[in-house]
Amino acid sequence: MEYDPEKYWSNVGQQIQDRGADFVAGDNNPYFDYKREKFLTRFLGRMDFDDKVVMEMGPGPGGNLKYIAEHYRCRRLLGADISQTMLDLARKNLSEHHDLVELHKTDGNRLPFDSDSIDTSITVTVLHHVTDEAMFKSAIGELCRVTRGEVVLMEDIGKSHVIGAEGDFAGRRVEVYQAAMAEHGFELGDIEFLKTRASRFWHDLVFFKLYKPFINTNHREGEPISNALRRAIGVPMALTRHLDDHLAENRSLAKMVFRRTD
Repeated sequence: MEYDPEKYWSNVGQQIQDRGADFVAGDNNPYFDYKREKFLTRFLGRMDFDDKVVMEMGPGPGGNLKYIAEHYRCRRLLGADISQTMLDLARKNLSEHHDLVELHKTDGNRLPFDSDSIDTSITVTVLHHVTDEAMFKSAIGELCRVTRGEVVLMEDIGKSHVIGAEGDFAGRRVEVYQAAMAEHGFELGDIEFLKTRASRFWHDLVFFKLYKPFINTNHREGEPISNALRRAIGVPMALTRHLDDHLAENRSLAKMVFRRTD
């Protein structure tokens, strides 16, 4: 079946509504709970959004925008998402910040913002789901067009040199993002990995090597999992999460900060 990003993320949004989890745009299990907690404290919580116009491409259910609204003094928060279902969730989750936040629907090819109108633009695990090469290039170009300051890409890094890929995930190398941004006058400055290597290894072994192939081949992203599976993933993480910061990392979630060269 051909990957349709709007349909796919609308289905994930429906799964979020059904299980009552407001902010996790995807599988809700102990590893991703831990990864999000670490992401908020290590990445989003150490950025400078004060007195800035900030835009998130692909805000999903609005968890990142809500965190920024509650921890920084932004001038304006903007979000653009391909899924109306996700936007409806985000509006609900951000209702108390409606005077600060603007949410827009986009087809993924054009952002509804003026050129050079945004101080900082961010993506969080969005571009690695843009597997169509033309759409990936368009998304990068739009991020650069609307941003006068920094573009911060927080994406899962893999081994692939190619820009496009089949399916719903493309684990691109840092160099692919670097080359795409350079075409629009943005240079890679800082880069940092979240460092979840031991916990990721255990989660992927249990979830992707055992559970999905042999127990539930029809698992859909965002679908609730059993308590037994939660324990199988979560209990060993009491150890693995203490190992993560001590292991070298060059994959998984990275924060790449790009700045204009002109």
